[in-house]
Amino acid sequence: MNSEKLKDLIDSKLRDYIKRFVRYSSFSHLTSERREIIAGTFVYLIDDHDMIPDDVPNIGYLDDLMVFVEAAKHFLATGAPISGVCNAEEVLEDLQFVQKHMGLMFGEQHFSIDTIKRLGQKKVDELPILAEKIKQKYVHLGDLNND
Repeated sequence: MNSEKLKDLIDSKLRDYIKRFVRYSSFSHLTSERREIIAGTFVYLIDDHDMIPDDVPNIGYLDDLMVFVEAAKHFLATGAPISGVCNAEEVLEDLQFVQKHMGLMFGEQHFSIDTIKRLGQKKVDELPILAEKIKQKYVHLGDLNND
C-alpha cells in the first residue's frame, strides 16, 4: 500500500471513530467507566505530541486510531455491540489494520484500557468540551457532525 493511500485510509477510519465517539459521549446512560474511557481517548487525541506526533507524514494519526480501536474493543468485550458506534466485525477489521501497520510506529506499541481510563478520570466532567476540541482539531478530516 502506498503511503498516500495508507494516510487516506487512516484518516477515513479516524473520522468515522471521531464522529461515533463524539455522538456516544453525549449519551446520558453511559457508565462512569465508559465516560472515563471516552474522555481518556479524547485527551490522548488532543495531544499533538503523543506517541506519534500528528505531523509525521502519512502515519501521524495511526496511534490515535489505535486508541479508538482499543476503546471500542473494550466496549464490545464488556457489553453488546453499540448501534452506530462500534460492531465486532468492524472493530476486528480495524484491529487487524492497526496491528498490520504497527511496525511503522517505531516498534510495537500497545495502549491498555487502564491507561486510557487514567487519562480520562479527571476529565470526565469536561467531556462536552473535549468533544468540541476534538471536532475543531480534526476539522480538516471533513464533516464530523452527526446530522
